Amino acid sequence: MSSIANHGLTARRTHYLGRQHNQSCFVSTFRTTCTVFAAGRGRGSQLRIVADASYAAQTNGRIPGTGKVICIGEALFDLIADQKGLPREKVKSWTPYAGGAPCNVATAAARLGLDVTFVTALGDDEWAKKLLDVCRERGVQLHAVQRPKGRRTRDVYVVRDVTGDREFAGFGLPGTGQEYADAFIDPEALPLEELQPGAVLVTGTLGLSYPVTAAALRRAVAAARAAGATVLIDVNWRPVFWSDTEAAKKIILEYLNSADIIKLSDADLEALLGIKLALALINPAAVAERLPNARGVLITAGAEGAAYWFRSPDEGEHSGVVPAFDVGVTDTTGAGDAFTAGFIVKMMQAGGVDTLSSNPRLLKEAVVFASAAGASTCTRAGAIEGQPTLEFVQDLYDTSKKWYNFW
Repeated sequence: MSSIANHGLTARRTHYLGRQHNQSCFVSTFRTTCTVFAAGRGRGSQLRIVADASYAAQTNGRIPGTGKVICIGEALFDLIADQKGLPREKVKSWTPYAGGAPCNVATAAARLGLDVTFVTALGDDEWAKKLLDVCRERGVQLHAVQRPKGRRTRDVYVVRDVTGDREFAGFGLPGTGQEYADAFIDPEALPLEELQPGAVLVTGTLGLSYPVTAAALRRAVAAARAAGATVLIDVNWRPVFWSDTEAAKKIILEYLNSADIIKLSDADLEALLGIKLALALINPAAVAERLPNARGVLITAGAEGAAYWFRSPDEGEHSGVVPAFDVGVTDTTGAGDAFTAGFIVKMMQAGGVDTLSSNPRLLKEAVVFASAAGASTCTRAGAIEGQPTLEFVQDLYDTSKKWYNFW
C-alpha cells in the first residue's frame, strides 16, 4: 500500500478478476463517499473516494491568464422530488435547489476560478433573492441581471428515477413557462462590451422558446462572433418548454449554426439529430457532420462517458471517447453543466479553442478534466450545491492519469 498526501481525501483502488491490490492516495475533500471507475479496460479498476465536510468550504481565487466568461439564460429553482421512482402527482415532498443550466455553468465556472458574468432576468420574490445570494457566494458577477416588473422567478418540478437520474415534470405556473421573468431578457440591456477576443459566451437553448429572450440570445451570439469571442451553445432539449416540439427542433438546429462549440447530452443527440449514442461513441464525426458550422462537438452520456470531435484551424480533425468516472450518484442534475465549465477552464488555460483543437493531447485532457468536474457534482443533491472546486477536480484528474489508461 502506497500513499500520496494531497488535501485529505482517501482513494482506494481494487483490481477485480484476480488478486486484489489496495493503494491509498489523498486527493481532496468531499462530503460523501463515491466510487470512480474507468471503463473500457480488460479488468475492472475501481477507485473509492472517502472525504469530509471541508470540501464544501473550499474557495478559489481567479485562474491567471484566463478571459471573461459570459453566461446568458435562465436561473431557476429545481424542486426535486424527495422520493425516487414516483411520478409528480405521487411525490409527497420536494426540496428546492438553485439551478437553471446557464446559471449552473456560471456558478461552476466561477467556483473553478474563472471570471464570470451572468445575464438573466429574475422576479421580485424570495426565489430571486436566494438565487442572487447563491451566485454571489460563488463569485459570479451580477451587474447584468435584469428585473422585469410583475414577473415571477421560474420554478421547475424534477422527479428522479430509482438510480437518481432526473426528469423534468413541469412548472409551478401553468403552460410552457412563458410568463416567468427569464422569458423577458431584454436584448437592449446586454453587456456586449464584455464580448471581446478571448472571452467565451455560453448560452443554452431553452430561452429560444420565448420571443423576447430568443432575441437577446441571438443578439449576444451575433455580437460575440463579431468581436472574436468563442460561442459555446449547451443544448438543453426539454419538450415541456415548447408548445410545438417539431418547430422547436428546427429553431434549435438553426441557432446551432452560430456556435463554435456545441455540447449535447445523449438525450439531446437522439431527440434533435436522430443519432443513437452507440454510433456517436464509435464515430463522433458522424455527429459533427450534422452540425457543419461547428468547430467542436462535445457529447456527454452519463455512465457511458463522453465523446468529442474538433476541427483545428488547419482543417485537421481530432476525436475520441473518454470513459466515465462512475460515482455513487445522489443526483445527476447539473452534471453536464459542470462538465461544460470544466471544459472551458482547460480551453482557456490552453489559450483558446484554436490552440486546443490543434493539440490532440491537450484536447483529450480537457475532456477528461471536464468529466471529472461533472462526476464530482453527482455525489450531492442539487445542481449548484455539489459543484467542486478547482483543487478537487484537479486532484481527481491527476489521479485518473496515474491510475487509469486514459492516455
